[in-house]
Amino acid sequence: MKKHIFWICFLFISCAFAEANKLNLVSDEAFSKDPPKIIEIIIDETPFDLWDSIRKELTLTIPKDYLEADIYRNRFKNNQHTVNRISKSGQRYLFYTVKRAKELGVPIEIALLPFVESEFDPYAQSIYGATGIWQFMPATGKEWGLKSNWWYEGKRDVIASTEAAFSFLIYLNKRFDGDWLLAMAAYNAGTTRVNRAIRKNERAGKPTDFWSLDLPKETTAYVPKLLVLCELIKNPEDYFVTLPSIANRPYFVKVKTPGQVDLMQAADLAGMTPEAIYELNPGFSQWATDPNGPHYLLLPTGVADRFTLQLSSLEDIELVQWDRYKIRRGDNLSKIAAKYSIEVPILKEINQMDSDVIYAGQEIMVPRGPAWEKTFTPKARSYNVAKGDSFWGISKQFGVAIQDIILWNDLELTKPLQIGQEIKIFSKYERARGKTPNKKNRTLLYPVKSGDTLYRIANRFAVSIKEIQNWNKLKSPEKIYPGQVLKIILDAGVEV
Repeated sequence: MKKHIFWICFLFISCAFAEANKLNLVSDEAFSKDPPKIIEIIIDETPFDLWDSIRKELTLTIPKDYLEADIYRNRFKNNQHTVNRISKSGQRYLFYTVKRAKELGVPIEIALLPFVESEFDPYAQSIYGATGIWQFMPATGKEWGLKSNWWYEGKRDVIASTEAAFSFLIYLNKRFDGDWLLAMAAYNAGTTRVNRAIRKNERAGKPTDFWSLDLPKETTAYVPKLLVLCELIKNPEDYFVTLPSIANRPYFVKVKTPGQVDLMQAADLAGMTPEAIYELNPGFSQWATDPNGPHYLLLPTGVADRFTLQLSSLEDIELVQWDRYKIRRGDNLSKIAAKYSIEVPILKEINQMDSDVIYAGQEIMVPRGPAWEKTFTPKARSYNVAKGDSFWGISKQFGVAIQDIILWNDLELTKPLQIGQEIKIFSKYERARGKTPNKKNRTLLYPVKSGDTLYRIANRFAVSIKEIQNWNKLKSPEKIYPGQVLKIILDAGVEV
């Protein structure tokens, strides 16, 4: 019986092998004699370097017969120092403007405009009042939704101003029938000025493209400056320089906040210095974010998770909180300030009040809770009046208003100060944990006019010729020309 089972299994296995061989033979005959085709799958890898990502997208060019562009080309040739400065200035914000340009479908060149406008300095301000990396004028900024108040300046907010700038440029592009060069010219000079130049050429039977228009010198230089920079990015070897690498990844992330946040407290939670917080959030002008928004902070990608975790562990009472106080008949600012343990001058600053006059039914904002008391209790410095002192002299010495000195010390302007008299001086932003970090020195952008010299410009802004040369890498003080934009660095408190 066992022998029968063995032979049955043997026959079954033999048939299976024969069938397998038969199948293999058929399969072999079916193969083509041609060599096998290799299918390649191309993986579109994201460039490591942001410059590589940008140069793939560049499309706008300068006409070969536009010889004036050589002026701007010569500034970059063999000038590695200037190229290094450009790369450094783009480290924080360039990835974001490039990303938004791609998302909105606009030419990548538009994302590079802040290099020409401000070198990506959010604190840059022109002598005409244009502010931020996109150099919005106050009226234009307001028109495109950029808020401005005591707490917050939207023209300096990198995210808000970038959104406004792209919206404005897209509008201008449509206005000029899809011509991006004319859109950029109008962004610089205004639509009226560009339209006037177009009509003038039409009447004369001349072309109406950007290169043919009679525009102000600053605008005539504006577009070529950008496009020369694009040439440099595309082929740095033509300029005998190398572009220092910028990582092709976000430098910062946007983190939502639960209402108003104390920036000193935010720095503690994120493990950052207060200066670093202000550098990424230049839109906030005071010690805290605007109580009415925007309710977000920009933080380096590596610390955002830590900040969010630490912030979520806080109780609401540990955050800055506010009341809307409705003024009643018989109220005055002193009574309200005493009720909320706040100084009258600070209460006036918060509500942007120029005088002590208030009226029944008016609403003002007042801070409350231990977070305010802990982080914003002003410290007084004592000063003993010396011989020759006056209200005016002391106010100038400490950078405060005469009216503030009178309020802080319950004095009368008509009564003279006494030698040895002790008076209190408060700093506007002095706090229990230290002073609010000084804002960066302002970078003023000055367009050179016909007849200007470095000596005249230096005198106007109370700086030295040597400083202007250093700030702008000028090899010779004689070589400046109308339309050239010079960088002037002023102390934050200097008025122009």
